[in-house]
Amino acid sequence: MSLLQQCVAIVGPTASGKSSLGLELARLIPTGASILNLDSVQIYRDFDIGTAKPSSSERQEFTHHLLDLASWHEAFDVAKFREKALAAVRQVLAAGKLPIFVGGSPLYYRVLCGQDFHSLPHDPKLRAKIASMPITSSYEALKDLDPARALALHPNDHFRIARALEIAMLTGKTLAELTSTRAFGVSPRLSVLCSPPPELLEQRIIARSQAMLARGWVAEVKAILAAGCPPTAKPLQAIGYKQIVGHLVAGEPRLEHLQESIVVATRRYARKQRMYFRKMKLSWVWGHECDESALARAIAKELGF
Repeated sequence: MSLLQQCVAIVGPTASGKSSLGLELARLIPTGASILNLDSVQIYRDFDIGTAKPSSSERQEFTHHLLDLASWHEAFDVAKFREKALAAVRQVLAAGKLPIFVGGSPLYYRVLCGQDFHSLPHDPKLRAKIASMPITSSYEALKDLDPARALALHPNDHFRIARALEIAMLTGKTLAELTSTRAFGVSPRLSVLCSPPPELLEQRIIARSQAMLARGWVAEVKAILAAGCPPTAKPLQAIGYKQIVGHLVAGEPRLEHLQESIVVATRRYARKQRMYFRKMKLSWVWGHECDESALARAIAKELGF
């Protein structure tokens, strides 16, 4: 049995209830459990409020792994994530506990399952050349070579546009063509897609954005920028952080405008997350027909606890 086949995965769009379900399930495991992050921005130190990192009380209740792995200026890719994730799984299993992955990054989930996007070719010289291009030029070039991938990316997402254009130029193929035959290596012991109805997810996204801004999300971004992180840094391209940077640059004083832009961007990203996860092989889909406590009990029973 592979390492991943001894784990549980709880995935889904932003604000869909993944974290609370993961904690509810962990509380029902008599042998103990640990939570493993499956979010691509929670790996960065100092990016706390906008990524909804676990609170100090939650970290005291259960050990959390794969958080705060890198600073904004450090190179961190999916290959490094998979290496650290499997090491964390070994550690949790050695302690006799159940590893529970929780997060909303489809790419991280795919690479965890063995769909090796990180093995696609790299060329540092070509990447540097692309990075020197205006973002509008690189985005237009990507639209010519891989229209579907371009459509899936924000026109100002420097990092992902550069990587996608690099792959397209090196291989002469689209990302879909390169990955269509790459099967998942393994699946978790049990996987759950949190997929609330659109109207409920909308309410949760609005409430989440309000709560994060009230907790000091703007001040967090100001502190990150003041520490020397450039606005174009990879983690500052994440949903919410990018909108706050734009808000600060424009000098827009009205927070309600900022909140609306975050909600719109989050809603758009949540649709993409749901679409990507629905294409994957998952055990259960939770449409919030029952509350998280009832679902956690059902999962624990299915696992034999």
